[in-house]
Amino acid sequence: MVAASVTTFLCSLVVLVMGETSDNTADSGNLPAHQKVCDSRFLPNGGDTSLYVGGEATAQAYKPNAPIKTSVCDESSSSEYNVHKVAHWSFWRSDYKDSVPIFIKGNLLSCHSGDAAAAIGNEATLEVWQPRPNGTYSSIRPGIEEGDCRASVPITTTTKYYSDNDSNIATDDINRIGTVEFETFAPGSIGILNGVVPSSSRDYLPYKPGAIHMFLNVEGYHPFLRELSLSELNDWIPAKISKGRFKLSGGKSFSSNSDGIEILSVTPKSRPGYELAIEVEINLFLVGNDKEAHGTIGDIFCSHNLQRGRLNWIPLFFKEPISVCSAAYMDFFAL
Repeated sequence: MVAASVTTFLCSLVVLVMGETSDNTADSGNLPAHQKVCDSRFLPNGGDTSLYVGGEATAQAYKPNAPIKTSVCDESSSSEYNVHKVAHWSFWRSDYKDSVPIFIKGNLLSCHSGDAAAAIGNEATLEVWQPRPNGTYSSIRPGIEEGDCRASVPITTTTKYYSDNDSNIATDDINRIGTVEFETFAPGSIGILNGVVPSSSRDYLPYKPGAIHMFLNVEGYHPFLRELSLSELNDWIPAKISKGRFKLSGGKSFSSNSDGIEILSVTPKSRPGYELAIEVEINLFLVGNDKEAHGTIGDIFCSHNLQRGRLNWIPLFFKEPISVCSAAYMDFFAL
């Protein structure tokens, strides 16, 4: 009788565990046997998934039509680059005399819920922008400072497909639809004006970590807006090497890993002329969208073009791109 009770208990436990496992995956019924299913932390919350915004990602300093290149911030001797301003406390920024080169490799992984991952075009690019090392963004006005810490990075698409008979395949390879590689310099910390100030001006406390912003808008997927916080990268580097270079103490903790970006590795490298250089590998999770087109950039970002707005849950001026949604402000401010 005791043996029967134990058996019944174990069977119930197995059923319970299997049920919980299936509940934590996203629409796995129609996916190929080898396809990796993105768990719920990489999927949008709520009913409106038109713009897949993660964490504290913002497009305020976004400017369309960045030049196609693989270097976001180019090496320069100008004043915006020869001082790296980093906040270690919300009310103080330290000045470093050297910048930090960063090389980033991103794997684009599909979280498509259909029968197969949607392919992306051969001319697709990932738009990347960031503050310069001194904590200011380049001008958001068209035709001024084009390509200064802004780039449309070409995506190398993945064209190989796997069948259910392929057994020794890493799960990440199954739904990898492309890769992107670029280099840049570590962005400086921004202040209460979010770094959207003329380079000759200054930002003000409280400060927060600099971030590298990424935007992808391709057919078959929800528009993707994310940012990679420099403070988070600091935790991946041995303390004796990083010396707390990017660490913001007492500031708000933000983890990209819960919002569509998964950091795989951060590796210190040597580069002549620099005290510190790092290589970063990340996964970018794209959510499938059956709509054929997303409309214009204004349709995607600007709440006044929408009935309810995709960013209306946060003060719009600090989320929407000024150059697209509020261009009239540029008539009054030298941005």
